Amino acid sequence: MLICSQCKFENPKDHKFCQSCGFSLVDKKCCECQAIIPIESKTCSFCGAANHTVLWAIILQKKVAEESIAKPKLAQGNSQLAIENLFDLFAEVKEETKSLLQIDQNNSHALKRYAIERNSSSEKFLETIQHNSDSIFIQGKVIDQYPWQKSHLATLQKQQTDLFNQLSQNLNNSYLSVSQNWNLVGLPIHALPYLILEKYTPTVPEIYDAWQQQDQGVVLLPDRSQWTLLTELWSQQKLPLLQIIWFLDEMAKLWQALHQISCAQSLLVTKNLRIDEDQALCLQQLYMDPIDNPPSLKDLAKTWQLCFTQSNLDNLDNLNRLLDRVISGEIDKIEQLRLELHNLGLDEDEIESFDIHTNYSQVNITQPESNYNLGASKLGNFFDEDEDEEMMYSSEFEEQPTAMIPMQLRSITDVSCTDIGSHRDHNEDFFGVKTAVEKVENNAENNLKVRGLYLVCDGMGGHAAGEVASAMAVENLQKYFQTHWKEELPEQKTIEQGILLANEVLYQTNIDNSRSGSGRMGTTLVMALLQDTQLAIAHVGDSRIYRITRKQGLEQLTIDHEVGQREINRGVEPDIAYGRPDAYQLTQALGPRRSNYVRPDVQFMEITEDCLLLLCSDGLSDNNLLEKHWQTYLEPLISSGSDIQEGLFKLVDFANNYNGHDNITAILVRIKLKPNF
Repeated sequence: MLICSQCKFENPKDHKFCQSCGFSLVDKKCCECQAIIPIESKTCSFCGAANHTVLWAIILQKKVAEESIAKPKLAQGNSQLAIENLFDLFAEVKEETKSLLQIDQNNSHALKRYAIERNSSSEKFLETIQHNSDSIFIQGKVIDQYPWQKSHLATLQKQQTDLFNQLSQNLNNSYLSVSQNWNLVGLPIHALPYLILEKYTPTVPEIYDAWQQQDQGVVLLPDRSQWTLLTELWSQQKLPLLQIIWFLDEMAKLWQALHQISCAQSLLVTKNLRIDEDQALCLQQLYMDPIDNPPSLKDLAKTWQLCFTQSNLDNLDNLNRLLDRVISGEIDKIEQLRLELHNLGLDEDEIESFDIHTNYSQVNITQPESNYNLGASKLGNFFDEDEDEEMMYSSEFEEQPTAMIPMQLRSITDVSCTDIGSHRDHNEDFFGVKTAVEKVENNAENNLKVRGLYLVCDGMGGHAAGEVASAMAVENLQKYFQTHWKEELPEQKTIEQGILLANEVLYQTNIDNSRSGSGRMGTTLVMALLQDTQLAIAHVGDSRIYRITRKQGLEQLTIDHEVGQREINRGVEPDIAYGRPDAYQLTQALGPRRSNYVRPDVQFMEITEDCLLLLCSDGLSDNNLLEKHWQTYLEPLISSGSDIQEGLFKLVDFANNYNGHDNITAILVRIKLKPNF
């Protein structure tokens, strides 16, 4: 299968254009100048920029073959030969997966998909990163020469969907059954932690490809080796104590999660602690814990002190005294360490007013320090049948608060798009965006204040002048909040009153024009009011608001006002409720009826992590499009390095092919946060 570089749709190998979006399968856009170049090009012929996919390879090599690798490492003349021999495994795949590597039209031979990055040091590639009794790990950079080909891992995941779901969701099995199933899949054991932790991307890198070949297991990850080191960030900036504590608390939250899958060593390698473009803590890779000597909390404290030394940080006397208490054994629980860290960031008055039991009870960490290891001799402990549902991946990782450290806006970006759709002759959707940004920056502070009003209205299909109704609703609400939005975010009563006034304008227009029944114009409404990190949302009808975060994924924040949903609210089974012929008929809308029949839903919430807000008409959300495809089209846009406008265009184009029966309108708001130091 060929993966489209634009929409990630899978296409037959002999196609030249994507069946979904129509983009060329033999061309790609340059990552720098956006020029169209052949898909196999490693450099752009227009601007000279590199255009190949660089990956980080981690190879688990059985000790039986260690001499054939280690000796050439010492002999300069043979080092390249050793690398070439080592990478024969990239082409020597099992018979059933050879098709993944065949690239010529006649399938006459298989070529290597992955190759060494030639500008990297051979000896650096052969760096041994970890030993155990019967194997070693080797790491380095490789290039995916054919990234449009579906990976071996993706193929296995599609073929063995039930098995992968079982491995990631139900780990309370015996070691024997789990290891046997894992061997049947044909993946190396050091791929397992990445798959278990895939919901914690990007903190933990998402696995790119993996396979097992005889005595060698290969895991490929995105290359993060050029990302800024945490110690470099600390060295370059004069960081306040609270910011240091925030980074340490992020690592402390990770500690319990990684310890439970025997990868706590990942936090003890200072060169593994990286910073992404949003200055969020990320790991370059996962390191498996030594089988006979698993890391302890003392090791974490020593690593933090080493980071202070490498970063030339001083004036951390209180923090170092706290770490000395950990090293001495006085503090031996991660929850106790986190609580002490939080208290260091508070002044005396705040500590006295802080209810320790109330606040820290949110941290659901109850398991003792683990001795589990992912080595062959200890893996069974991790799947002990006595383990219950307190496993890290279930909820506790994301529920742990970054306590007492308030967040503020780092940046906000909004984009919008409306499309007539492929089956309509006019557009009844209307949207409005108004964002006011105030930036305050000087030697002592760097603050961003934002006030944003976002509206999407879908003129009711089959009603006369639906496009007029949607435009009138947006314009009236914009005027209303221009005068009724004072210093603070409007209260619920104020928001409801604005919506009802807009309804009265539409209703009176219907009466003045003697419209009745289905001839009355009307519209749905979704609206978001954002003031810094405070958010209010309101809706009438079946247009929707979604929130997308890395931790929670896709969340639908609104509940459709339609007959089927009304019946579900009354206790009717969903299949029965939506089996009615009138299931999708609206129960709420602006315009057709007096305001005493209109009951807008209003919610308030606080933005506590980086997220996307998506407001859309049902032309985009119909047929569970977003629920099925948000990871492809929306999740990557959370990163500030992504082109959010282009991403929205791709989503709307895809929706036209997937749905296309209605107008499509969307507003996408990307909100990035930072600690408020």
